[in-house]
Amino acid sequence: MYLLDSCYLLTSTSCSHSEQVFETMIALSFIYVGVFFTVLTYHSKESVGKITRLSNAALNGAVALLVAVIFTGNASYRGIERSWMHKGDMLTMMLLVFVLWARVSKTNIDWAQKNSLNEDLGINCKTLLILFTLISVIKLFALTDFVDPTKMLADDGEMTEIAYWMWKLCAVTILEFIFAISYSILYDDNTGHELVTISIMIMSLIAVWMFSSVQKYMSSWMGLNKSSTLWIRVGILLVLCAASLIGGRRSSHRSGYQNV
Repeated sequence: MYLLDSCYLLTSTSCSHSEQVFETMIALSFIYVGVFFTVLTYHSKESVGKITRLSNAALNGAVALLVAVIFTGNASYRGIERSWMHKGDMLTMMLLVFVLWARVSKTNIDWAQKNSLNEDLGINCKTLLILFTLISVIKLFALTDFVDPTKMLADDGEMTEIAYWMWKLCAVTILEFIFAISYSILYDDNTGHELVTISIMIMSLIAVWMFSSVQKYMSSWMGLNKSSTLWIRVGILLVLCAASLIGGRRSSHRSGYQNV
């Protein structure tokens, strides 16, 4: 989406300013989700129970994406996507749902036991991930009920039908993020928490690079229209992540860190 100009694929015309902004947001969100699930899958690959739990979390996310594709609709029937695009997306998401459902519906398979939510809290990665989950839930409600997307755009930015669709899809990707982080908190160990935190740090730097191309189209409402403000926000995030990593390493609860 970010590299190929998704609006051109949909309508044969290049993206407007608002569409470029939300296209960047969706692309970044999908990269976040892909990185988190890839890291968690790799880390949990030796544990059948953890993979089962992770597959179940991914199944919920895949169903949410399939529903989003269904509501996007075929352009031949007043939807947004071209016929070949919508059919491809439908088949892809249905295949993903089937593969994950087949994994979690097997009989006689192990399911990892849930960790205690209030154990080992403090200045560490688990506490930070819980904070990120709460913030993500608030963002989910904000995107669907409270925030007007036009406030994010500069004065000359106008919301189009495709831009509104992209805005709604951003909420779906935040739900995917919540599934991934919730799995890590509830079923993963300290190593997994640390790997997810490091992934967040790396993705924050990627986000600065991706948003740099659309900052001129954004308003000052969220402080994303200036590189200095964006770097300050990312810097605060990096400091929090680094403090959590160091605090977790210095704590007495070091189980799992030997594998990092």
